[in-house]
Amino acid sequence: MNTRFPTPFFSGHHRRFPILAVLATAALIAGCAHPLAIGPDLAKIERKVDDRQIELNVGYYMSATDKDRMVITPGGGGDTVTYAPYKDMEAAFYKMLGNAFKSVTLLKSPTDAEAIQKNSISYVISPEISTDSSSPSPFTWPPTLFVVNLTCNIADPSGKIVVKPSVTGAGRAEFDEFKSDFSLSGKRAVIDAMMKMQGTLVGLPEFRKP
Repeated sequence: MNTRFPTPFFSGHHRRFPILAVLATAALIAGCAHPLAIGPDLAKIERKVDDRQIELNVGYYMSATDKDRMVITPGGGGDTVTYAPYKDMEAAFYKMLGNAFKSVTLLKSPTDAEAIQKNSISYVISPEISTDSSSPSPFTWPPTLFVVNLTCNIADPSGKIVVKPSVTGAGRAEFDEFKSDFSLSGKRAVIDAMMKMQGTLVGLPEFRKP
């Protein structure tokens, strides 16, 4: 079957069609969640020369549920971004702990008695992560500002929480920077959060020798 459009639709008097098409396309993609990967360059998670390493063995645990959790936060242009904060940040978190403590052991559960005893673990550390992002741009979707809130739940071998230090990391990236890496502000926020937590851990009085 042949379909005909009224001639005026394509006439010179209706040059608004290309504009309407662009607006329609924008309406279709507005609000979609663009995938990001915020795992940073691990080389940038360094132990500072003036930071003493804590002479303790610790265990580290992150649940499978947390690793699989996807979140959605705002981007620019009315769009959103989606990512897996725990999974993306796991390697950076593990390296940060390794910078701060003498030994870090990955545990199967927060009360992995066999591993805790075998490795003489003094504390078990689990991360608690929340994130946010934003951008004032009406035209580009990657976030120009990213925030990572990181808490370490630090428990003794029996599971009793001893201390819960928290830090907030922030990362910014402008268009000229993120056009080759849409996740750049997120990666910078992760690095900032990890370095702040590393400094916080080595300064905790709970880890100082009497």
